[in-house]
Amino acid sequence: MSVGGASPLLLEALSAACSGRQHVLTDAASLAAASHDMSFHAPATPLAVARPGCPEEMAACIQACVMAGVPFLARGAGTGVEGGCIPYGGMVVLSTERLQKLRLHKESMLVEVGAGVRKDELNSFLRPHGLVFGPDPSSNPSLGGMAGTSGSGMTTLKYGTTRENVVSMVVVTPQGEVFRTRQMVRKSSSGYDLNNLYIGSEGTLGIICELAVKVWPLPKIRSGGIIEFGTVEEACRCVVQLHANLPPALLRCELLNAGAVSCTNQAYGTTLVEVPTLFLEFIGRSAEDLVLVRSEWDSVALAAEDCGGRNACFAQDGVSLDGLWDARRGSYAACVKYGRATGCNSLLITDVCVPICSIAACVAQTEADFQASGVPCVMCCHIADGNFHCLLPYNKRAPDQVATVRQLEHRLLVRALHLGGTVSGEHGVGVGKIAHACKEHGNVHIACQQAIKEALDPRGLLNPGKMLPNSSKL
Repeated sequence: MSVGGASPLLLEALSAACSGRQHVLTDAASLAAASHDMSFHAPATPLAVARPGCPEEMAACIQACVMAGVPFLARGAGTGVEGGCIPYGGMVVLSTERLQKLRLHKESMLVEVGAGVRKDELNSFLRPHGLVFGPDPSSNPSLGGMAGTSGSGMTTLKYGTTRENVVSMVVVTPQGEVFRTRQMVRKSSSGYDLNNLYIGSEGTLGIICELAVKVWPLPKIRSGGIIEFGTVEEACRCVVQLHANLPPALLRCELLNAGAVSCTNQAYGTTLVEVPTLFLEFIGRSAEDLVLVRSEWDSVALAAEDCGGRNACFAQDGVSLDGLWDARRGSYAACVKYGRATGCNSLLITDVCVPICSIAACVAQTEADFQASGVPCVMCCHIADGNFHCLLPYNKRAPDQVATVRQLEHRLLVRALHLGGTVSGEHGVGVGKIAHACKEHGNVHIACQQAIKEALDPRGLLNPGKMLPNSSKL
């Protein structure tokens, strides 16, 4: 049954744009699925969900919305946590799920990929070719969504951020015009860098439909392990010392605090010691690299001892390593399970990034703040990037709990800014961090962003109300 609020004329135009009414959804289940992301922000029902199958169809959908004067936004996998793809105010959702292009250029070490392809799907396509896409968010987002926030995950030490891995994109403007941001070349000094303008713009300046991204040789060997610490501050100090001379084979360096380890143990029956724990992974291209990898592990373990590290546990092969890493990879799901078991029905997820020299202070102060407030402190840290995530389970029907977790997040963001950091390392601004992003950047910076938005989207129809204050003209 159709329950959407789009006019028959708009639905007809969207159907023509998508080459068939079957690609324009107005049933209750489809609208509900597109009404939220993975955040705690309130859902909002869209007018309709259109699923264009190529950039030209996306352009036609946008033109239909512009003609009707109806706001619209792009939606990928819906794994965001700041409300960036929630269609507030009655919008048409333009889903990227049918944008599934996959074309490998092996000699150039690039792959062209549709914005709707998810990270794990891309790597399944690349694996038979002995290749991998480097950035690795744990949520398995779409490639378009990754570019939208430059969400990068656990492997930036080796491969860089998503921003550094995107060579070129096909974007559709808020007026429905298709263009390529730059050629698929290693260097270009021709014109403004529109690639970097659209990466991190959270779908407010244009809709990313295709990307050309770097690919990397698939590691032949994987080794690593875990190291326990008495406090998060000790673990952070260890990473700060390592940062000045990072081992070349180090791929991941992650930290779970005691609260995160405890959640995992309770949710999955694991038996890790519930103390702050560093998780490390090293890679090599051949069996001969095993000696180098073991040498680098030994050096890290020795340095960790000087900072209070203990009980270093090494896994020489990938299977054994994955067993140790289950706690880190499953920390989000573990926190959800733990929250439900303790009467919580919602989860606030937030992140900040600070200079590496300030990470120990920021993490330690944040953990102390949580403990003083009586809220479980669950931290998952891309610690070598200075970026960490806090997961706060709470009962959304209890006003006092809602107020407490929101105040904890507020103090975390203020703390990060005080230490010279940013209010988000990879989640984006969305609707949840607009006020704090304004404090981070100041009036002049925000005015520059607003001028760009108004120049590219003068009618304010593309994802209004996100990233910037008063960005909607509706």
